[in-house]
Amino acid sequence: MTTPWLTAIILQWNAAAAGWSPSLALTPRRGRRRRRRQTILASAAAVIILALGGASTWIFRELAATRGSQVAQLEYENSVLSRLLRQEYQQRFDAAKVFPARQDVVAQSVRKILGNRARYERITKSMTMPWYFLAIIHGMEADFRFDAHLHNGDPLTGRTVRVPAGRPTRGTPPFSWEESAMDALTVNRYDKWNDWSIAGMLVAWERYNGLGYRPHGIHSPYVWACTDLYAKGRYVADGRFDANAESRQCGAVAMLKGLIATGAVSPPAGPR
Repeated sequence: MTTPWLTAIILQWNAAAAGWSPSLALTPRRGRRRRRRQTILASAAAVIILALGGASTWIFRELAATRGSQVAQLEYENSVLSRLLRQEYQQRFDAAKVFPARQDVVAQSVRKILGNRARYERITKSMTMPWYFLAIIHGMEADFRFDAHLHNGDPLTGRTVRVPAGRPTRGTPPFSWEESAMDALTVNRYDKWNDWSIAGMLVAWERYNGLGYRPHGIHSPYVWACTDLYAKGRYVADGRFDANAESRQCGAVAMLKGLIATGAVSPPAGPR
């Protein structure tokens, strides 16, 4: 809807285009020229305002479309996983064997996870996420320390420095572990993820760490280390892959198998 002041400007613009305004006949020639310049400037301002308004509308529409595409992408990922990948990941999980020499390391991780169960459950109680999905990320990123960011293990005394840098964007350091954990989960949209089957969790863990191992033709150590489905090759720094380096951590699968063996957890069969 056009506002009264904008209507007045447009009328002045139209009058100027015709070479006349109500005051032109009653003013000297110099005054008429000044008034005409003012009218032209006002008309130009009106055009700029209209253009800026159109640009703002376009920007907001683009932002809404981007947000919609992100939601659609997440829904698409869930549906593709459901249709094509669940069986493959489940079969790979069933076939994987934890190396006997690493069983003690896995057992230590399982004890830490179970000992902190209540703290993990306080974070995930408002989500469909199983508490042990969060616990395993905590082990992988921060070695189960509660003085480090869940994003990447950087100290809670400041924002993250390594990738993803600058998290959390809100709040003031030092952060609580709970603040950091909620930020890490929501920025990765895991508060919206709904496939907590074994296959769904394997994909979500791999996405959390990054899909950079696929082009190198190896299974992600973040997921498969300490099992017979991983031998060597890892990123020794952000963006730097070493084909001969070995991960000394036990991956998510080894810890999940250890938890299932205790009878403490039982992953669902499909999306919730």
